[in-house]
Order: sequence, then structure tokens, then C-alpha cells
Amino acid sequence: MAIDWDAVILGPVMGVFGEGVAVDRASWPTYTPLGLAPFQLADAVFDRAYADITIDGEGSEVTTRKPCLGVRTSLFLQREPLQDDRVFVPSVPGTFVVKDVRPDGHGHAKLILMGPIP
Repeated sequence: MAIDWDAVILGPVMGVFGEGVAVDRASWPTYTPLGLAPFQLADAVFDRAYADITIDGEGSEVTTRKPCLGVRTSLFLQREPLQDDRVFVPSVPGTFVVKDVRPDGHGHAKLILMGPIP
């Protein structure tokens, strides 16, 4: 029996930690896929300073801090999120460019962002 990760885990958890208020769609992030119509992202989780730690070829740790947005992939009905798409986060407020998409294989993706842009 397959587990519906979106319904059982992702939806409820992101409903607690996500951006905006359920009754105010204007408080939700607005996602604009390149060349397509924008749409609201309920329950997206924004982090201004996500830390990404990598090990270089000599064994040294390299830490970078970038904004990121955690999203449920089931909300992307037109197509999956891609590099160079845009997202407006009302709580900042600011518009960010998607620089990398990191799906987890269970219905969630971490969007690594650049910005905010003017």
C-alpha cells in the first residue's frame, strides 16, 4: 500500500509552518513559471538564510547561505518548478529567482532562490 505523503505528512506540517494565512490568499507566495500564468502557493515555507554545507575536494567544509522556499510539488499543476521561475514572498516583501530545484522524491521540493530582485 503506497503512502500519500502529500495528504498524510506534507499538507498538515506545511499548513503549520507555511507562509501566509489560510483565509487571506494575498498573504501566500505567488509563483510565476517562466512564460506561464502566476498562481498562489499555499503553505510554502520560506527561509531567508538556508545553510548549504558541502565538502570541497580537499576535505574542507564550505557553507553558503541562501534564501529557499519549501513547496509541495502537488501544487504545481502546469509543470514542475524550474530554474529562472520567479516567486513573490509577501512577508519579505520581495521577488526571488529560482536558481535550483531539489525534489525529495516524496512530494516536496526545496527551491534555492536568489534575491530579492528589484
